[in-house]
Amino acid sequence: MAGSFRSIKLDSSLPLTASQALALGNPAMCLLFALGFACLWAHERARAYLLLYAAAFAVYAAGTLLRIFDQADVTGDDLAAAVLYVGSALLLARGLLSRCGIDAEGSPLGALGIAVLVLLLHFHIMQNDVPAFAYTLGVGLGALLLLAWMRLGALRRGGTADQVLYWMLPLVSACLFLGISWAAGSVAPRAGEFVQPNAWLRALPPAGLVLVLGGSLFASALSDVITPLKHERITDPLTQLKNRRNFEDLSLERLQRHPEYPFSLVLLDLDTFKAINDTYGHAAGDATLAEIGRIIRDCTRTGDMAWRLGGDEFAILMPGTPAAGAVQVAERIRAQLALTRLEMPRGDFAVTASFGIAQSRVDEPLYELFARTDVLLYAAKRQGRDRIACAPGQERGDARDAMAREGEEMLSL
Repeated sequence: MAGSFRSIKLDSSLPLTASQALALGNPAMCLLFALGFACLWAHERARAYLLLYAAAFAVYAAGTLLRIFDQADVTGDDLAAAVLYVGSALLLARGLLSRCGIDAEGSPLGALGIAVLVLLLHFHIMQNDVPAFAYTLGVGLGALLLLAWMRLGALRRGGTADQVLYWMLPLVSACLFLGISWAAGSVAPRAGEFVQPNAWLRALPPAGLVLVLGGSLFASALSDVITPLKHERITDPLTQLKNRRNFEDLSLERLQRHPEYPFSLVLLDLDTFKAINDTYGHAAGDATLAEIGRIIRDCTRTGDMAWRLGGDEFAILMPGTPAAGAVQVAERIRAQLALTRLEMPRGDFAVTASFGIAQSRVDEPLYELFARTDVLLYAAKRQGRDRIACAPGQERGDARDAMAREGEEMLSL
């Protein structure tokens, strides 16, 4: 049978059969995943686990290809492929632990891997027991993944990709334990088995496991790479608050999602910021902005959203908060800032800020809420700075009339 397959392989004019194509699809998927992880690592070299992932899938592909192209009855090829599979599982397990910051040194992974290899050697050479060899390989691979999974509880608290990956690992291990990968001894059909009826079915479980596990790993790794880029795109590096681009997108989305929901918007502007820059230098200005960013982060509550809009102007949106609650938060920021003195080579100085606060109305557009709050902010500056200007929520009316009424009814603190 091997001879008949060999004649088919050497005749390049004949197309691949369905079983051949399916078997080759397994290592092809592995090599694609390996290439994908290698590309991610080339972009984020600090994430060494990506290189371990790439190596794991490349080694697995090598073992699978060794099985596919094993046309002669060479007993050493089975053992060599098994060694590659175990090495792939060890690389993958170390990559998973490395991604979560868990030191794999001193873990039982290495000892378990050696034990599996010793058993494989025993069943293959000493006993020549093919079923025991195949099941030892399947159970050994499952045990290696399960051992790594038992230390990855942090994934349950991660994002969607991490949670999917967390539950995918025991599923893959269970498949191996239950014998779904009973063909692990021949993860791809051997050369002679290509021409056997329904032999392609033996390649389906491992190919499916590779696709599901590889997809879960790649999704979580891609999230690791993209999330910092998204954070960098919407974060002001000086204050570590969100930037104006994010303010326009997120605050508008929140208001549109809950038009009936009470929101309070706080705008604050540093007093005499230009004088600080002119007197103490731009380094002092940067230090001032960084300090106000820290104070805002410390004083705002869970669920509050804060942005640096540009220059020395900041915004805080407080969902589910009436104007009175926003005043309390703003007062904490104002008081904390008033107690702060920054020391620079040219001398030390204090910083104050003025605040405007307005509560949203039902179905009020963002630009109207912002305009009303901005009027109050500059009214606070005109009244002497270092103060909070707030108007209670009113029924929706003409924006200009509303701003005029709020200027008359403004409460200065």
